Amino acid sequence: AEVVFAEIFPPVTGGAEELLRKVILVPDGQRYSEYVSLSGILSSNMVPPKNSVWGGRLYSFGTPHNSNGLLSTTLKYSEHITVECLAGNANINADYRVRLWGYVYKVDELPAVFGTMSFLPVIERARGRTLTLNKSPIPVTGDSWKTLPGGKDQRIPKINPFIRFAYNLVATDALQGDYQFRYDTGRVSDSDENLYFDFDALDALVVESIGVRPDGALGNLASTGLLIAGDYHPKGLIPTTWRAAWGIGDNPLHFGLVNPH
Repeated sequence: AEVVFAEIFPPVTGGAEELLRKVILVPDGQRYSEYVSLSGILSSNMVPPKNSVWGGRLYSFGTPHNSNGLLSTTLKYSEHITVECLAGNANINADYRVRLWGYVYKVDELPAVFGTMSFLPVIERARGRTLTLNKSPIPVTGDSWKTLPGGKDQRIPKINPFIRFAYNLVATDALQGDYQFRYDTGRVSDSDENLYFDFDALDALVVESIGVRPDGALGNLASTGLLIAGDYHPKGLIPTTWRAAWGIGDNPLHFGLVNPH
């Protein structure tokens, strides 16, 4: 089977959110928190229910029944999958639900659906870069299923979906330079929230999108961007300020199930 989408129905009591701090998927007994770590809190829900998403477009772990290795990053398992949920600093009393969507295949169906998994170069035209994978094509069978992208028995180089959240652990006061969500400097509380990637030639991260939920009450977050090899992307950064008390601001990186401002 392959998992394509997830939905989290967060716990709410009397209109107040409860702290479903983290949701982790565990296919075939392999804890995937290094790659998939989801916030299940109402105000920062990363995979809201379909009826609470603009256009009903759920976040996708990858493209299903696809033979392109860099698109077929769905979570693949052969036996079972479970979900690990962690509460924040308070008990969760209300009901909540995690729903997974995907496809289940019979073993003899796999060659016809997938054929051979290939690993084509990725070209980033905006920055003039090409990512080439030194990985041989893999005929898709029941025996090779868990060695495919998103599977737990992959050979190097491994390809997995990546989605994680981070909360700022200390104040963003604009006096100490950029706020970087780094675990090694004490700016996030958990290694699963680390957003600093000091990669060498053997690792790569393909960034498709980022989302920001600023403090709506105080509006202290002016702008957001990626810092790659010392350069900002985009160069002018992205405004991510919203101050509810004033009813002003802008945040094109909004995500979640509350209407964007």
